[in-house]
Parts: sequence; structure tokens; C-alpha cells
Amino acid sequence: MTTQKTATILALTLGMVVTGCASAPTAPSVMVLAGEGKSWDQFRTDDGVCRQAAGNEMSRVSGSDAVPLQQRYDMAYMQCMYAKGHQIPARTEAPTAPASAAAVPPGTPMAAPVTWPPSPQQIDCERSGGVWRAALTFCEFPSPQFPMRRW
Repeated sequence: MTTQKTATILALTLGMVVTGCASAPTAPSVMVLAGEGKSWDQFRTDDGVCRQAAGNEMSRVSGSDAVPLQQRYDMAYMQCMYAKGHQIPARTEAPTAPASAAAVPPGTPMAAPVTWPPSPQQIDCERSGGVWRAALTFCEFPSPQFPMRRW
């Protein structure tokens, strides 16, 4: 019986230690720019108010939520700053082609993107003797009237 009590006390102590190590965010990890016509002092004042509002949001939510605490803090902070007239820079997507890729002249035929696994339409097309044109998503068959020409 004493072994079970010791194990229970140890488990509770470990739980408190682990919970104590998890800390709520104290600063945003996103960029916000001063709004048009806003002074630096207005920005700093609004920043302090919005950090406090985001911190209050952290104390309101439970730790079992699917959204990570830092992300929730950042969302609350950005909403507050935007409501006060500040700017939230838009995220830009990374270019899909490497910067070292040479420019392709207009009119140059391009290969269709490779899709895997093949679609059921592509499989049916190729099984029936056709050629699947992925860029146009249709099946091409040789013309019976013109053996040298494909339609």
C-alpha cells in the first residue's frame, strides 16, 4: 500500500513540475508596422495594450487547445493592432522556380506537370491504347483514317 501512495505522490509531483515548465508566450513573434499617420509613441502605447490583451487571451484559453499558444498569442496581438489602425505585412510565397533557372521564351512547349499517382482516367486511357495528355486532361487516340496523323 505504501508503494502505491509513493507512486501516486511521485506522479502528482512530476505533473506539477512539467506543468510549471510550460510557459505562456510573453511577446509576439510576428511583425506589425505602424499605421499611416500613427506616431512612434502611439505605436508603442498600442503595442503595450495589445501585448496585455494577448496575454489575457492566454490566461483565458486552456492548454489542451489544438492551436499552439504562441500562434494564439500572435493572432490575438495582430487582431488588436490591426483594430487600432496598424499594418500587418502580408506573407509572400516563395518563388516556385529556383532563381538560377533560365527564362523560357514565349511559345516554348512545356512539359505537363507530373502527377502521381495516376488518375483513374489516365489509367483507363492508357489501358485502351490512348495517350493521356495531362496538361489538357484528355485522352488522345490515333486517327484510324490518317495513320500518320494523331488527333
